[in-house]
Amino acid sequence: MKKYFLIGLIFCLSVYQAKAQIGTKERIKVYSAALEGNLIGDPAEREVTVYLPPSYQKNPENRFPVLYMLHGFTDTDSQWFGWEEHWINLQTVIEQSLAEGLSKEMIVVMPNAYNRFKGSMYASSATIGDWETFVTKELVQFIDANYRTLAHKNSRGLAGHSMGGYGTLRLGMKYPEVYAAIYVLSPCCMDGGANTNAELMAKLEAFTPEQLEGANFFEIATLATSAAFAPNPQNPPFYLDLPAKNGEPRQEVINKIIANRTLNFVDQYILNLKKLKAIALDAGLQDRGISEATKSLHEILESYQIPHFYESYEGDHLNRIAERIQTLTLPFFSKNLVFQSTLSEIIENGGTGDYPAIMATEASLPTHTVFKPQDLTQFGQKIKLPIIAWGNGACFDSPFEHVNFLNEVASHGFLVVAIGNMPKQTDVRSKSQKLLDAIDWAMAQNADPNSPYYQKLDTGKIAVSGMSCGGLQTLEVAGDPRITTIGVFNSGVLPNPGAGMPGMPQVTKDQLNSIKVPTLYLLGGESDIAYGNGMDDFNRINHVPVFVGNLDVGHGGTYAQPFGGDYAIVATQWYNWQLKGDKEAGKLFTGKKPGISKLEGWNWDKKNMD
Repeated sequence: MKKYFLIGLIFCLSVYQAKAQIGTKERIKVYSAALEGNLIGDPAEREVTVYLPPSYQKNPENRFPVLYMLHGFTDTDSQWFGWEEHWINLQTVIEQSLAEGLSKEMIVVMPNAYNRFKGSMYASSATIGDWETFVTKELVQFIDANYRTLAHKNSRGLAGHSMGGYGTLRLGMKYPEVYAAIYVLSPCCMDGGANTNAELMAKLEAFTPEQLEGANFFEIATLATSAAFAPNPQNPPFYLDLPAKNGEPRQEVINKIIANRTLNFVDQYILNLKKLKAIALDAGLQDRGISEATKSLHEILESYQIPHFYESYEGDHLNRIAERIQTLTLPFFSKNLVFQSTLSEIIENGGTGDYPAIMATEASLPTHTVFKPQDLTQFGQKIKLPIIAWGNGACFDSPFEHVNFLNEVASHGFLVVAIGNMPKQTDVRSKSQKLLDAIDWAMAQNADPNSPYYQKLDTGKIAVSGMSCGGLQTLEVAGDPRITTIGVFNSGVLPNPGAGMPGMPQVTKDQLNSIKVPTLYLLGGESDIAYGNGMDDFNRINHVPVFVGNLDVGHGGTYAQPFGGDYAIVATQWYNWQLKGDKEAGKLFTGKKPGISKLEGWNWDKKNMD
């Protein structure tokens, strides 16, 4: 019997090892300018543990989301990752979750926030240094620069336990542009006042630096709280103010501490919390004080109608944290972070222009599809890419009808950012805001040293265009001062805006007055259902240069024809003229007999143009 038991045990172990996915961890040092000169003399060079998932070394082309984990008070990253004995080994937790198929591979990063007072509170003060900037900016930038990350907020999460849970809330609600999702485990320091116990205060007033290491929890926690929230550069050796002095409470200090309790400042950050893609919080029922405060935060989020996950469970402050990270936290980020790097496809051999193009989905803008030259190294100081934001027919959240057209335009040296994803999405309607999101993204990429588009885009030359419903979206945002030109294709404002299909922008004829830039209308002739509306728009626009071209192809235009057909030819020349200053291209639209007259089947009209 014993023999068969051992055989079975060996078999089970071999099966587990086959399923187990083993990653690697490394403890590095990251220098922080934000922590330089802190009054307590903590080192500005901080230890950071980085966990790399199993396929990181095996697949050198892959990029990964990053989960930033924040440890609790008196803890260190070393303890959490098993560099030394402790109550949790996060690497084991991660790999068990992977082995059970509960989560996806991601990079996990934990900075060491253990300082002279055994915890930074992930706050900022002259006494402890600017931990907010270190964690949210310097550390993120370092990790993105030195590891194969998906360097965008949509692929970045933040989670923490206890003091780390407090830090997750503090940083998550203050910096929603950095993280997409947050998970808060048993967060401390959410409510309550300041400890003014006379005996404790008297003891701490007489404390010396040599006594810090041997201080009990309440002593060191009181000092850490004051160091974070009540710094005093004139009060050595600890450079902080205690909430009581000489036996008397100090209300001004107490107020500073209370102001930094989560439940006391969360209302000021509701709009930021709404910007997060996903929020989760939990606490054990036996975690006295913390359980009640976490429930209060849940109720506040509910009152503001902010979607989130909340659970109170049987457990105390420590006993089920590993289990919950394995079965809930890691799956939560696996669901709510973007895991795909750039997905790309070459359309029609790259197009006919001088810069063969490619259609791609950028991890930093997963809500859009990008058409761009394949070789971006050709652009920079001398030649830059103008930007074109595109809205789709029927306001579809996908450019599937227009890929030939958009790819062809991009091949002539443009960055085209189209609303929505490929393959086609016909059950979702987009909003006009996504055109502005495309512009915002392009401008941010141009300014980001870590972006492949860095200083390669001409952010002073921007077009917004769209077909049918996308044309109405274009008109809805036409007043944005960043726009250089607009294109309204197979579209026009309806006489009765409410008569359109559900979800269509409610643009009125009066909004045509918001157009401030040269405008191109391309219509499909009298068989185009938008012909009457588009021509009426043209007749009403008298305050800017406007050109209308008609080709008798109906509402569908020529977008799906090889290389986008005639529409791509005309539109590209317009963009070359308006966005690149190409006078030869401009001849297609200027003069008594514009060059478009030589293109078979086109009818045209123009106003306020030579």
